[in-house]
Amino acid sequence: MKVAQLALTLALCASTSEIALAEAPAQETLPVPYTAEQIRDAWKVGFRLEAKTRAGETETLERTEVVAADAEQVTMRFEAFGADGKPAKAPADFTAKWSELRDHALFEAAKAKRARAECRSQLGVQPGWRYETKDAHGDALTMCFADATPGPPVEHETRREGKLLSRTEHVSYGPPKPAGEPSAASVPSELPSPSPTSETKL
Repeated sequence: MKVAQLALTLALCASTSEIALAEAPAQETLPVPYTAEQIRDAWKVGFRLEAKTRAGETETLERTEVVAADAEQVTMRFEAFGADGKPAKAPADFTAKWSELRDHALFEAAKAKRARAECRSQLGVQPGWRYETKDAHGDALTMCFADATPGPPVEHETRREGKLLSRTEHVSYGPPKPAGEPSAASVPSELPSPSPTSETKL
């Protein structure tokens, strides 16, 4: 399967890498980091996630905001900004079932590893689950899902032969805005520097 648009902001989520996910129910898979209910409880209308991606010399800030939600599905608005704070693409809305968001982190046990780890992002150091696998091109993927932030991984790296190709990390993860407070947050004039991480090879 492929990482959906959400997992890219949701890699956000946030790069365009393809990841090896389970294709058939009969295949053994690793446990997912969150249930669909945990994601639904955290992602209420007004919820906003911002994630920063660095790929080579390119920096992007991706923003996902929940604009509608019910018991079965959620509609999110995706926006992306360049390092200068200018829009990198037009805003786009997309809808997904809560179970689909949960299954973005469904990996074949034979092709991935899972372990407790410290997730490092602009949100700080948080305990969570680290998954390691490879995409369809053989590039190594490392994703860390913090216990306290249901949704996409708080940090997501893609490496080729040990060389970092891209890194996405959460910048902000927020609850619904109080009534009367503007929903639009200012885009940082400078994107934060990447957190130090150790190189992982599969």
